Parts: sequence; C-alpha cells; structure tokens
Amino acid sequence: MPTALGSWCRTIFPQTSAAAERVAAQALLSTGTINLGKGGTYRLTEHPDWKPQASSDTSGDRHVNSLNWALPLLFRGVQVQNQAMVDRFRQLMLYWINDHQGPRNSWVDSSIYGGLRTETLVCAAQTLNDPVITAAAIRDAQTMIKSNAGAREVAVGSNNTDLIRQTGALAAFCWTGDIGLRDKAWRNLVSIANGVVQPDGSDVEGSPGYAVYIEKLLQGVQSAANTCGIPAEPVPTLRNKLYDFVAQSIRPDFLVESIGDSINESLKGSFGAADGQAEWVRTSGRSGTPPAPIYSVYDGGYVFGRAGWQPQPGMPDSFYSLRSSSTRPGTAHTHDDGTGLTFYSKGVSWIGDPGPFRYENSDPLRAYLKTRAAHSALTVGKTTRSKWSGVQRLSAQSDWATGGNDTTCLQDNTWKTVTLVRCTQYVRSVDAMIVTDYVNAARGGKKAKGRFTWQRWQIPSGVDTGYEGSTLVLSKGDKKLDVVKSGTDVWVVDHAQAGKKQGWFTGTWGTKLPGQVVNRQVPIPKQGVRQALVTVFVPRNSGESVPVTISATGVTISRNGQTITTPAPMPQLGAALL
Repeated sequence: MPTALGSWCRTIFPQTSAAAERVAAQALLSTGTINLGKGGTYRLTEHPDWKPQASSDTSGDRHVNSLNWALPLLFRGVQVQNQAMVDRFRQLMLYWINDHQGPRNSWVDSSIYGGLRTETLVCAAQTLNDPVITAAAIRDAQTMIKSNAGAREVAVGSNNTDLIRQTGALAAFCWTGDIGLRDKAWRNLVSIANGVVQPDGSDVEGSPGYAVYIEKLLQGVQSAANTCGIPAEPVPTLRNKLYDFVAQSIRPDFLVESIGDSINESLKGSFGAADGQAEWVRTSGRSGTPPAPIYSVYDGGYVFGRAGWQPQPGMPDSFYSLRSSSTRPGTAHTHDDGTGLTFYSKGVSWIGDPGPFRYENSDPLRAYLKTRAAHSALTVGKTTRSKWSGVQRLSAQSDWATGGNDTTCLQDNTWKTVTLVRCTQYVRSVDAMIVTDYVNAARGGKKAKGRFTWQRWQIPSGVDTGYEGSTLVLSKGDKKLDVVKSGTDVWVVDHAQAGKKQGWFTGTWGTKLPGQVVNRQVPIPKQGVRQALVTVFVPRNSGESVPVTISATGVTISRNGQTITTPAPMPQLGAALL
C-alpha cells in the first residue's frame, strides 16, 4: 500500500476539489459509474469490455481509453489509506493493459485519449511501482514521442491534444531518466505550443473557449518543465499572449462569446490571476485593470469591437464579433462560420452563434451547427462551393481612440461563380452596426439559373421578433433592436422546431434552446450582377425613435439630436447600396 503519490501525479493532475475526488472515487467503487462530464456517464462491470454505451457520447466512449477517470480511486485511496480503492484502481489499469496488448483501434492511442492515458499510467507506475504498469507507460510514451514536431520551430497544424500527448511523454522520460527522449519531448512541446497559439495570442481552434483551455494546458506544461528541472520558456510568454486575446472575446456581461465550440460562460478558477486584464474580466471588473483597446483583429480569424470597457448606466454597451479564416489550419473545433457576426447590446445577445451542442458525431444537429447555414453569415444557393478557399480579411481599421468608427471587410472566396464581401461598420457616435454585403456574380452557364444570396441572422432564445410599421424589431423586455434593410423584399422568420435543425442554440452543454432565424434570399440574375445588400442594427430603449435612411451612397442615422451619415464602405466594388 503506497503512502504517498508519485511526484508526477499532482504535477500532471493538480487537485481542483477534494470533495469531487471523494465523490468520484465512491461512485467508481460502489456502482462502477464514471462521470465523464460533457461526455456523459459510463458504467463499469467488474472486468469492463471498454465498448461504447448509450449513456455516453462519441467523446465519452473514446475517453474510456484515457483512464484518467480512474485516478480518484488512487488519489483518495492513498490519502485515506483505503486498500479497496487502490486495489480497484490497480485492477482496472491491469485489465485495460492486458486487453490492449495487440493492435489497437486508431482512437485508442490517438488524440487526447492516448495522451491522457500516458499521463495516467506514469502517475500510476510511479506510485504503485508496478512493472506491468511501468512497461505500459513507457510503451505509450514511445508512441507519443513518435511526433517530429520539434524539428520545426512552429508546428503548424497542431491542436490542444498534442500538448497533452507530449506532456505525458516528457513526464515518462524525465521520470525514467532518458535524457535524449526527454529533450525530444520538450522540443516537441515548444514547437506545438508555438503552433497552437498565434503570434498575436489568438488560438487556432476557432473557439475562444479553447483558448482558455489551451492556457490551462500550457500551465501544466510549465509545471512539468519545473518538475523536470528544465527552463519553461517560451511557455510563460505564450500564456501571457493568450490572456490579452481571451479578454477581448469577453462580452459586457463577462461571458466568453459563443464562437465555434465555445459556449457563453464565465471564466473560472484562477485564469490569468497574475495578469491584470485577465483578472478584470474573470472577476467581472471587481479587481484588475480593464484592457485599453476596444477594437482588435486576430490572425485566428477574429474581430472584436465594443462601445467601451466600462459602460455607464444608460450609455452604450454594444459588443460584436466577426469571423474570417485563420492564417493556420483549422481543427475539429473550428466551425464553418466565415462572415459570421454576433451582436450584443443593452444587456441582450441579439445576433448569436449556435455553439457546439455536444460532441456526438452521429447527432445531425451537431453536424448542422458547424455549417455556414447555422451562423449569422452569408451563403449562395445553387452554386458550387469549395470551403477550403476561405474567407480572407480585406481591411480592418478603426478610429476607436478618438471615438470613431470600426470598419472591417471580409472576402468570401468559397463560391465558384460568386464573390461575396461582407463589411461591418460599427458607428460609435450613434451606437449602430451597419452590415453591407457586396455580391459580385459572374455570368453563369446553364447551371446558374436560380442562384441567390442567402442572408441569415440567428436570433437567440428569449428574443422576440415583430414589426413596428415596416421595420422588423427584435425585443426583450423594454430593450429593442431595429433591423433596417435595403431592398423591397421582406424578411422571413423561421422558428426552431422539434425534429428540425435550423434555429437551435446551445444552452448548457448538451442542451438545446429554441431560437429564430431572420433571413432573406436575394436572387442573382443569370447574366451576373453587382449588388450591395445593407442591414442596419440599431439598439434602443422602448419608446425611443432612431430614424435610419439607406441611400445609394451611405446610411444616415439620427439619435439624440445628432445625425450621422456613414458612406458606403467599399464603393470601388461598383454596387450602389440597395
């Protein structure tokens, strides 16, 4: 019976809650129930068969091979000297090892699953001094170390799971004293860390929530370097860069904006405790220092803008995000959300992102929520598409320092015969968002008949839609958002329905909330056309009037006795504002 955990156990798996460990250990010992968190639950028999179960999703089924879920048995068992817990932990490790001696399913060793298992086996082997578990830990570490990421300064194409895999390898070879493989693992880690964090601090996952997760993993990498007795740079520097990026992705209600596989949630734990800006957003402004920029552009494919960091009561609090392609390859968590916009104002998320729902590959809603059609973005009907062509940023400029406008233009190159350019102009002086969508359609052949541009605005749950006169108005309580558009066509409002995919949003993980989709389809003539489709979002209070006029050359908005005309963002594209 070991009297203490191995020195690597708490380096790799720091304790977050003694109570949670106690509950998890008791559940594993008494009922064989694994709580896989977002992945669901899994019930162990005395000798598990490791096969998928109905109570766990795709990710949960694969995480059974991670083995880290069994660690509460070891941690709690050693702490209170409970022989039954330690024996059950050892038994589960040996069952899994003996059942996986030969060729393994691809998901057993790959991705996060192989990495977490390597880390788990290192902790188990060091604590229990068991030769079978030690051999299994080394086998897994040798699999992890096959990566040659360290041959490059920046491992472009890496994702968060690669950090876990190489951390496991580093722990194994540092513990066993294999200096050559230890150093290779560290070189891999440095290259991968540089690969998952852009030079400007944005992530490569297309998801600010994963930037938060990557920072947590880098904290573990830094701790592993310290335990191993090697210098941790550049990891601390990369963590600091992430703090600035994550801070910009926080809405005025101090929730991370739901983009990609992120959901709207607050920062938890000690994220950025040593960084004033990160502390400010994590503590909802109770401590720390608010960031200075109110417009920011990132290579990860993000634009964030806001009215200000400390809006006063009754004053504008608007916040928005805009998505383009990253300068590096996307990952499984990146959604096809190029040109996607979110808009928050007056304490309400008016234009939202659908979020991830859950990691179940067989669920059609999960697949749909990753598509362009599920976002507040542009698509073209009856046209061949190659999404790998990407959405590129044409221009990004702001006069925020003097109270001026933000103007961002993106070009969508993914449609074969149609080029789309989306420009957003946040007009601070009158607190309004102008979206101009330019359509440049070439003459089409026989298959061009029936082409159309499809604008969609995803309206989150709890927001009502209706008309005041001829203007579509979104409302929640006494807060309003006027949606003024060019053209004579009318908006179509589609509601989420059971059994259908459009209009659904992610609530808490794995739950869906019904929303609406405000959309219109604008025909593209067979002979080709240059069009400009304008949509103006004007937040206001109930009873307040904010007139908007769209002319051929610009948009005029009047608020509080001030009238501002904002010229068309890209008149050189040759399309008058409709």
